[in-house]
Amino acid sequence: MLTYVETVDGSKADSLHRHVKQLYDEDIRKAFELVVQDMLKKFKIRRCVIAIDTTKELYWGKNGSLNVRGIKHERGADEAFEWLVVSMVKPVPMTLMALPYRQGADLATLTIDLLKYVKSLRIHVDVALFDRAFYIAHLIDFLEAERMKYLILVPENERMKFYAEQTETIRAFGHKMAYQKDKSTWKPSTKIVVIKDVQKGNNKFDMFFATSLAASKGLLRIYPQRWQIETNFRVMDEAKIKSKSNEHIIRYFYFMAQLLLHLAWNATKRIVGYVQFKRYLLGLIKLFSQEQGIT
Repeated sequence: MLTYVETVDGSKADSLHRHVKQLYDEDIRKAFELVVQDMLKKFKIRRCVIAIDTTKELYWGKNGSLNVRGIKHERGADEAFEWLVVSMVKPVPMTLMALPYRQGADLATLTIDLLKYVKSLRIHVDVALFDRAFYIAHLIDFLEAERMKYLILVPENERMKFYAEQTETIRAFGHKMAYQKDKSTWKPSTKIVVIKDVQKGNNKFDMFFATSLAASKGLLRIYPQRWQIETNFRVMDEAKIKSKSNEHIIRYFYFMAQLLLHLAWNATKRIVGYVQFKRYLLGLIKLFSQEQGIT
């Protein structure tokens, strides 16, 4: 049963937290990056498909301050720690990095930081996948400037409805956007692809994508690859490390530790063979207990 770190052993938790609070975000990211680089090299990964999305951890405490974000009421919580995560979804599902998504943070800027990081890993991105929350002019401007292939689900609005009225089955439209930066207005262009009458169960609906890929129904096969990152989030919850602390660096440390466990599990599956994540975690606990002489 999941419990809080402080409940397991308060004195040891206090000691651990004192050490963690001496760290900076950059220290944690650098340590995680070294593991990622080692895995990319070991598995000889040269190209990939990536997805970027946010995940949250509900916060029931007080004084979360700017470390948390206000959310729609959920299970008694009105705030949550949120993280922006970039994951490889093909050829190997593995998390590449995560950044804190604090109150007041700019989603486009954080996403661009993650994309720059992925580029520094020297792996070729075949396509970057995003849900509708990332339909942001600033982000699209960066993707176009970097010539990085992308596929973003676009929320339906009046302009999309106008495009749909001019489409029989599938059609691409040149689309202008605008955003403010450094007291100037920037006007990037993207391509909107409309796919009419997409069947899901008994329902039909239109889908809209902002993309640098060719307009085809093949986009309907590419976009679902993004769902792997949501699967990762559900699986990683098995390794959630619960803490009562509202200290940003402590919560970030625990979240990255959670990602590291998931990363190690993916490596184990590839080298040794499939094992359920929960069983893998129980094996680690047993091994640690034996080494510590805990019965």
